[in-house]
Amino acid sequence: MAAARTPGPSTTLRDQDLPPLFRVNDLEAIVRQRESFQSIRLHLTILLLAATAAMAAEQTDTRAPTALAAVLYGLTIVVGLHTARRRARAAWQVHRAVAETVKSLAWHYMVRGGPLHTGVPNPEALFAERLEERLSELRQVGWEDSRATSDLLGAGQITPAMRAVRATSFEARRNFYLRERVLEQLVWYRNKSVQEHQAAVRWSSVTAGLTFIALLAAVLRTVGMTGGWDLTGLLSAAAAAAVAWHEVRRHRPLTYAHSRVEQELDTMRVAMGTTVTEENWADAVAETERLVSPQHTDWLGRFGS
Repeated sequence: MAAARTPGPSTTLRDQDLPPLFRVNDLEAIVRQRESFQSIRLHLTILLLAATAAMAAEQTDTRAPTALAAVLYGLTIVVGLHTARRRARAAWQVHRAVAETVKSLAWHYMVRGGPLHTGVPNPEALFAERLEERLSELRQVGWEDSRATSDLLGAGQITPAMRAVRATSFEARRNFYLRERVLEQLVWYRNKSVQEHQAAVRWSSVTAGLTFIALLAAVLRTVGMTGGWDLTGLLSAAAAAAVAWHEVRRHRPLTYAHSRVEQELDTMRVAMGTTVTEENWADAVAETERLVSPQHTDWLGRFGS
């Protein structure tokens, strides 16, 4: 039975096979990312509703629209203060940094890459040292360690599956890494690039459409065909909200970044499967892990803005 659970060239690595610290922070990052985007979307929606109520108040003699606009504008302040207090975006980013740091170091350990190459006399001790060094840096920017017991510190994050992979032959480790890490990331970046491109086109079209309608409304109001209703301001606010959401989601720069990483990974995949030998394997793994790091994606995103 033990042999059947041993990861090898024909098995699949599960999240349960990775360090517990990765799983905890990966889940927390997903939750905080969702919270961050939801709060921004709610903020923009309430502002648009407030602008709509304010426009209606100008055209009616009742106080209800004016009161509603005041309530909605007040609500935007409350939402803004709540968002600032929760700091969901900052929490999302630091938890994602921890999750990806732990995951990358786990892959270094498993396939004997980077500093955890074959010649290291005590790889578990070095794994523990490098892990705690990086976590110490992340504590300085607000990360709170969730590990409650000492057995989860350092080498306690190494799972039996990780040890089993490291114990296999170079060919087995190479095939395992190419399939479970490189190919998986290659597909992920390819899909994300397509999704981000589609979203960028969609939101650019929405913004252009709203801007055109605002222009049309301004022309119609000039010739007195809108019955006194000034839709230009509301449509302009809607277009501004669409631009703001587009910028928050960073669809265009992420399209560029994900596409570039996909190309770089594909080049590395071919090299690792053909020309990379056991002697330079550790360096190739380190370079691959650099390519899939969030820092590399953010750096590329600056050129796609």
